[in-house]
Parts: sequence; structure tokens; C-alpha cells
Amino acid sequence: MSEIAKTLLNRAAALVPALAEREAATSHARSLPQQTVDAYHEAGILRVMQPRRFGGFQESFGVFARIVETLAEGCAASAWVYAVLGEHQWIIACMNEQAQDDVWGDTPTAVASSSLAPRLTAARTSGGWRVSGRFPFSSGCRQAQWAILGVKAEDEAGNTPTRYVLVPMSELEIVDDWHVLGLRGTGSCSLLVQDVFVPEHRSILLRDLMDGTTPGAAILPEYPLLRAPRGYLVPFSLPNVMFTLARRALKLVPEVQRSRISRGVMAVAQSEVVQMRLGEASAMIDSAALLMRAQRDVAVAKVDAGESITQAEIARARRDTSFNADLLRRGVETLLEVSGSNAVYDSDPLQPLLRDVLTIATHTVVARQGAMVPYGRLLLGLPPTAGEA
Repeated sequence: MSEIAKTLLNRAAALVPALAEREAATSHARSLPQQTVDAYHEAGILRVMQPRRFGGFQESFGVFARIVETLAEGCAASAWVYAVLGEHQWIIACMNEQAQDDVWGDTPTAVASSSLAPRLTAARTSGGWRVSGRFPFSSGCRQAQWAILGVKAEDEAGNTPTRYVLVPMSELEIVDDWHVLGLRGTGSCSLLVQDVFVPEHRSILLRDLMDGTTPGAAILPEYPLLRAPRGYLVPFSLPNVMFTLARRALKLVPEVQRSRISRGVMAVAQSEVVQMRLGEASAMIDSAALLMRAQRDVAVAKVDAGESITQAEIARARRDTSFNADLLRRGVETLLEVSGSNAVYDSDPLQPLLRDVLTIATHTVVARQGAMVPYGRLLLGLPPTAGEA
């Protein structure tokens, strides 16, 4: 690990106490406070994967992933927004030179939120596309200067391949609709776009990102991350928040149960049922963490070394992340059973952790069908489906 990587990790760790102190207020506000965003910029951690030519650190994805885990020790929503904004520096760096200059040329600290699922079709026009529609789940949009939107972009032949397009936040509207079960502090509002022109240079084909054949790789051939298939590393970004949340829950519940008296009669810690369920929960959470870290270390090492990545390896990374997320969810739900009726109170410290875990479990990156079906087809020797090819 480089010295700057160690420095960035230490700076992230130093932010944890303040993030923890603000976690409840962040959830109540349904958005990150400005002091959290300012602290991220001051620490430089949002620039981990940004190219050096714009003042970034051009560091390994592994450094970024560990920072996400660390920040979640203080505040899940703050770590989630960091993961989104930090990871999108990678997407922008994969774009062509003019797009990068548009974002970072005058404002090197600029960051982008997103709504990546291609729900809408962008109409082809001279020099680019016109985009209209509502784009949901844009985490950190109030902290961003740009938005990356997934669209089906018409080409001259009438095809509509998926592209990610860059739109300045000043050209769209934030719809305050983020009233949700968990991750409330992420401010993941919808973005309303009304007939906005997007020049062609502010776009990138999703296929190029997935294949690692990006324009950015030609600009910075010495930076192996820009040649990495996006699907190989994405499973180790946002799910890191879930791993830390599960470990926080595993630390919290036994501490509470040690001194708890059930119905004023029996010490809960003496119950073999409680002991067994805690053992099961810890096994699920620890096993998931071990597998996740092992797979992440392998993936990061291969990318950093510039090695080629097979489709089987990409599918396995997604499979393992989905499996691990399911183990974590079940582990935390088991801790809920151990906690009993106390956890139904809004004041119980386990409840926000549970709500955040359940919310993350709905994200597409950990969806079981989207992960297990492709790997099952691979094992059976069947070709990828149209969406995977």
C-alpha cells in the first residue's frame, strides 16, 4: 500500500467519531449535512480514483473500498453517499478527455450523483441527444455538481444501446421524494429532466464500461482501473456499507443482552436459545465478511496488476456478493430475534441498523436472481442472456 493510501485511510478513520455523532441528525434531515461533505473534501477522500492530472490520487479501487467500510462505522448514509460520489469519479475518468475537462477543468473537486438504470430513451438530435424524464434513487444529489444518467440512446441506425450521459445539476430539478425505510440520510431523491440537450462527448457506452474498453484508458494507459470491467469491481462498492452495519449490529446486541433481565426474572444471557442464536448470527456475519474480503482482495490485485478478467470471474464476484449480502441480512434478522420486543422501539439502537440493512438488501447489486442466474447458466454451459452479453 502506498503512503498516500495509508494517509487517506487514516483520514477516513479520523472522521468516524464526528460521523457517528451526526448519524441520527443525518437520518432526520434525509440528507448529508454540509459539514460532512466539507470534511470529505478536506480529507481528499473523494478524489481517491480521480486522475492525477485533475488533482486526484489515481489510487487503487481497494483503497476506496476500505474507506467505504471505515466510514460506515460512523454513519451508514454518509458512507453510502461517499461510495456513490467516490465511485463515480471512476466513471468520469473512463470518459473522453473533453467530458473530463467539462467536469473537472474549472472545478477539480466536482462530484456526480447518478440514476443509472436506463428507464428512458434519449432522442437523437444533431451533436447529441435530448433527454426528458424522471430519474429516481440519486443518492447524494444535493452534494453533487453533475448527474450521470442511464438512458437508451438512439443512434443513427435506430438502435438504442445504453449510455451513461453527464448532465449539470443546474439543468435539472431535484424532486424531494426520499421518504423511505432506511438509508434516509442519503437524500436519494429523484431527478427531473425536461428536454435537456446532452452533447455526444458527455456520454459513454455501458458496454465499453463493462468490457473495460473505455476512452479514458487511452488517455491514461498507466492507470489499470480504467481498463477494468466495471461489473468486476462494482459488487465491492456499495455493499461494503452492509458488511460494516452487520458487524456493528453483532457488537451491539450481545452487549445489551449481557445485562438484560427477561420479565424481571431470568437473565437473558443464561438462555441457551439466546446463546445458540447469537452463535448462528455471528457465524453468518463472520463467514460473509471473510468471503467478501477474500474475493475483493483477489479482484483488486488482478486489476492493479493489469491482468485480463474473464466473464466467469465477473459473474462469480456478483454471485459471491449477493450470497454474502443474503447471509448478512439473515444474520442481522437473527440478532433482531435475540433482541425481542425491545427492538420495536424507535429509540432502540438496533432498529436503524436493521432498517439500513433491509434497504441495502433491495439494491440491484445484491439481487439474487441477477447474480445467481448468470452464474448458473455459466455452469450449465449456456450462453449469457441478452442483458448480460
